Amino acid sequence: MLPPFWQTVTMFNPVVYLVSGFRWSFFGLADVPVAASLAAIGLFAALCLAGIWLIFRTGWRLRT
Repeated sequence: MLPPFWQTVTMFNPVVYLVSGFRWSFFGLADVPVAASLAAIGLFAALCLAGIWLIFRTGWRLRT
């Protein structure tokens, strides 16, 4: 239902892949291929974990 430009923009939102995965698990239908959903969720989780690791490693904004 979105114009083509906004369809492209929504693909950068990780929640789209989570919702698509839930739709597939409940109904067997998905807007995005399941493998792409799993890859996007895995990549997003890896980026978040890398950011957390960096914050803990450097002690960013910790008070002494």
